[in-house]
Amino acid sequence: MRKNGSREISFSQYRTTDLFLFAIIVALAEFLAFGATVWFPQEAIFSFSFLLPLVLVVMMRWGWPSVFYAMGGGALFCALHSLGWQYYLSYIFGNAAVCLALAYLLPIGKDKVAKNVWLSLGMVIIAWVAQVLVRAGVLAATGEVGFVSALAGFCGIASDCGLLSLAMGLIAIVIVRRFDGLFEDQKSYLVRLGKIREEKRKIDTFGEDLGELDEESLSILNQDNDLY
Repeated sequence: MRKNGSREISFSQYRTTDLFLFAIIVALAEFLAFGATVWFPQEAIFSFSFLLPLVLVVMMRWGWPSVFYAMGGGALFCALHSLGWQYYLSYIFGNAAVCLALAYLLPIGKDKVAKNVWLSLGMVIIAWVAQVLVRAGVLAATGEVGFVSALAGFCGIASDCGLLSLAMGLIAIVIVRRFDGLFEDQKSYLVRLGKIREEKRKIDTFGEDLGELDEESLSILNQDNDLY
């Protein structure tokens, strides 16, 4: 317990709370996307999903658990739309293909991707392409439709994972990058935040940042004084 009465939580508690909140956000996003198809007039052919950018935000924050969010989102989509078992397999395994974005992050590093807008957008494109290809492949393997037909359907403007979803995903990632700590590995973020708070505490205590003193001031501080 802190002196001001606020409660400190452990890193594991913070992680669990954050993952739980994002699970709620993902579920709400899928329900809203489904509601839009019901509320909009029948002639409306445009639809999109924010599942992909949400999953990628979780991926940047916590890594591999994001794959379960992608799979769960796919299963929820199929349940809401009353799709057949072939589509359950297609969406669950297809969405799991976003794990290829993790392979993209490993050699580059999360921090570098988070700081570079083009690397961030590349992550979205890789995840989207992998997702579409695997979905189409699973539908073709189950005999539901041919691979070309499935691929054309998933890439269509009217598809939930279509080109419009890709465009919205790119825009969403550009936006979330502007919020400090949102599109960032949370362990690195908390360490950085701790350093900032420590520097602020030192400044509040000593009245100025000693690290920014010029050489002349430092030489004066290093001189012997009357205490010795």
